[in-house]
Amino acid sequence: MSEDFKNILDEVKGLKKKIKFYSPTKDKDYELEPLTLKQQKDILEKTMSSNLSVLFFNNILYNIIKENTSIDLTELDTIDRVSIALSFRERINNEYEINGKEVLISDIIEKNRQKHTTKPKTITVDNYKFYLKPPNIIKDNDINKILINKYKNKDEEKYMNSLISDLYVYELSKFIVKMDINDHEFDFENNINDGISILKEIDSSVFKKVFEYISEIRDIEFKLTEIPDTKDSISLTPDFFIVQ
Repeated sequence: MSEDFKNILDEVKGLKKKIKFYSPTKDKDYELEPLTLKQQKDILEKTMSSNLSVLFFNNILYNIIKENTSIDLTELDTIDRVSIALSFRERINNEYEINGKEVLISDIIEKNRQKHTTKPKTITVDNYKFYLKPPNIIKDNDINKILINKYKNKDEEKYMNSLISDLYVYELSKFIVKMDINDHEFDFENNINDGISILKEIDSSVFKKVFEYISEIRDIEFKLTEIPDTKDSISLTPDFFIVQ
């Protein structure tokens, strides 16, 4: 690396202006660096077209967030990830076309500036007690990686039933901190793979209230993508970052 190149690269990095995003669950603003052209390219190129595409996209976004901020990532949850994606896109281009209409990302961000309270919850069903809370983006990323690695070299059509079942179980595992079975306590945070094996052996009906809790959190995420004064919403996929 020549000295001139290094100096220019350092100057370019020094010219970056940070962007802000609002955390609805913390009711505060954070700062991070905007997307670079390389990172935008990674979003568009590295996300696979498959049934796991959302997981791939979220993992790429996680890596970018990790690289672009000094924030303690345990503070950020999957609701914050929506706010961050919107702020990334607004910096690239505030205008976005959906269903033939042009909308401003800044209007969506402004609409989202209201606190959403998400509290941990304990649910008891029969002999089971589940301790729940929304996952931070580190846990979400770790569980996504387990599932991606399991299926990335497999024929998805051949393993479709297994994949759908795993998506169901792995979604559960993201929200369970620990569980009590009779008098035995199991910590999910440090034993994800073993926890998933346990969940697979439990009667599906036990999880009804757990999934209700999960739906509450996912509904908040969806509301953050809604366009004001319309029935439309933005899909947070790689296509959202295509700017013409």
